[in-house]
Amino acid sequence: MNYYFGLKNSIFSSEIQIPFFKNKETKPENILLYKASILNNVWKIEKINNNKISSEFFIIKSNDHSNSDIFFLAHPNEVQNLDINKLTNINDYTETSPAYRANLKIIFKNGGFSSYQSEYPYSMIKKKGSILSSVHSLANINADSNYIFIKNIYERPIHKIFNCFLVNIKTKKIEEKFEIKTNFTNFIELNKKLIRPEIFLSTKEFLGIPIYASVKNKHVSFEHTHPLHEYVLSKDKFTIIGNLKKEINEITS
Repeated sequence: MNYYFGLKNSIFSSEIQIPFFKNKETKPENILLYKASILNNVWKIEKINNNKISSEFFIIKSNDHSNSDIFFLAHPNEVQNLDINKLTNINDYTETSPAYRANLKIIFKNGGFSSYQSEYPYSMIKKKGSILSSVHSLANINADSNYIFIKNIYERPIHKIFNCFLVNIKTKKIEEKFEIKTNFTNFIELNKKLIRPEIFLSTKEFLGIPIYASVKNKHVSFEHTHPLHEYVLSKDKFTIIGNLKKEINEITS
């Protein structure tokens, strides 16, 4: 099961496009779009109406979502008995091969736009952990400005503050520290001086998806980070990344 999200602030707006057909099925099933948001410390589930474009996609405009909202596909009978205190894996509709893809489009204010696929898998929602992301691999030192969006979705209906760090692995120092929160699309403007190979973004306690946006002459480049072991080719890559995480956790402790 996948969840979908948007992002918005004074600099960017966004649009979410979710197909409701499966890869190997041309005829849509009785599948609907739902929104989950937190209200009075429980999950509030709403059916979303009138968001189709043609007969194949759900479109969620920027005015129709907030940084706290998440969306998912389900049959009506699957949501009737949902636990309001915990997100659960109610179906396998989006578990397909090739992967079931949605599109997140971001629009720079008075400028261009970019997009990428933006699924948030249920397997991440039920876990706690830490993020480790290489800033240098996705941020652009030649851009006018760089931003990091960090989306966390956690199974419990809470907005809990936790820490995010920009860590220098060479000097063993924290360059910057930010407070971000669960079940929210968090926003960080990246200091260009920190776009260096030795700088890593790190969190503790909660997982999430870091998304990098670079703006040059009002044109936008937009991409999410990949797990660090995908950048390492050696056979002991998991040991290497494990040691790096341990070292960074010691710096931020």
